[in-house]
Amino acid sequence: MTFYAEAKRLREDSRPAETTPFPLPPRAAPEAKTPDPAPAAQPSWFGRLLRRPLFLAAVVVPNVASVLYFGVIAAPVYTSTAALMVLNPKQNGPSLSSLLSGASGDSSEQGGYILKEYFASWDAFRKVETPLALAENFGKGDPIGRFGGVATGFRTNDVALWRYFQKQVDVKIDQKSGIVALNVSAWDAAYATRLTKVLLAAAIAHMDAMNAQQQGDFLQSAVARKAAIEAALRSDLAALAQFRNQTGTYDPKELYLSNLALMNSLTMKATELKSQGQALSAATPNNPQVENLASATRSVRQDIATTAKSFPAMARSSSRYEKLLVSRDNNITLLGQANLALQEAQAAAEKNRYYLNVISSPSEPQTPEGPERLMWIGGVLLATLLLWGLIR
Repeated sequence: MTFYAEAKRLREDSRPAETTPFPLPPRAAPEAKTPDPAPAAQPSWFGRLLRRPLFLAAVVVPNVASVLYFGVIAAPVYTSTAALMVLNPKQNGPSLSSLLSGASGDSSEQGGYILKEYFASWDAFRKVETPLALAENFGKGDPIGRFGGVATGFRTNDVALWRYFQKQVDVKIDQKSGIVALNVSAWDAAYATRLTKVLLAAAIAHMDAMNAQQQGDFLQSAVARKAAIEAALRSDLAALAQFRNQTGTYDPKELYLSNLALMNSLTMKATELKSQGQALSAATPNNPQVENLASATRSVRQDIATTAKSFPAMARSSSRYEKLLVSRDNNITLLGQANLALQEAQAAAEKNRYYLNVISSPSEPQTPEGPERLMWIGGVLLATLLLWGLIR
């Protein structure tokens, strides 16, 4: 037993000394596990949209602006309406193209477009600008829609006022009936009615002036030509009267023919007398009748010579008379043509004459017709939603 114990002690002494490992930091004690917090509430889809700047710029801001303007700021607009028709009795037949298109095709539609162009013209604007104080009355509305505000780019010159006036005067033409509807808008009901009445009066005066101008253009030349021909004819008649007074002859041609017939008869008479004298002298040379026949023959020959002397003067006066006569006859023919041309010009002027008939006088509005607030607000909302659907 002692041997075995000694051997075990020797083995233990011969072993290498054990190395101590590097010390490690002490482990922290595990902390107590805390429960996870509850998840935060997610925002709604509309809340997420409101956090997007593009949605705010494309949808929210325009709709807030439209509700603010049309619900609070926009001033009421009054509209006065009148109905009228422009007729031309000479042009009331529809054409084939107008029948196929469903339009009236007569002069009422053409006259309606004439009125539409006139109401938008500078001439109509000038007729009402100063008497009705357009700038002052159109500038009474809200800051957005009034003259001199946002609607006109803050411009207050006459051209801007003219353009603003054109927007306030609306002309609609019914193509089937040709009736023209005139709608005049203003910030004041009484002013809208007064402006409509003045525009109607100006349109009637303009139509009358246009008819007078057309009639003058058609008739002026015809009347002037007729007057000139009548003056020339009076001059010819006066010259003929003076010629007849100077010559004592109404018609030199008739006098010439009469003298020519007289010469023929005198020549035949002289020949007959000469033949009788020669025969009587041969039968009874001492007959006293022979001398009488010779004396008669000489007298007839003197008459022939006297008549023959008047022919050169008659020829000269006849040529002058024929010249006056031809001039008179030509002027008479031209006067007939001028009368016919004048009648045609009168017919043409009547054919192009327009008559303005007022069907209904300007209305006196008691309630405003604009702005159409709900329609504009809904339209802006729909447009912005469509825009957002395209750009998102």
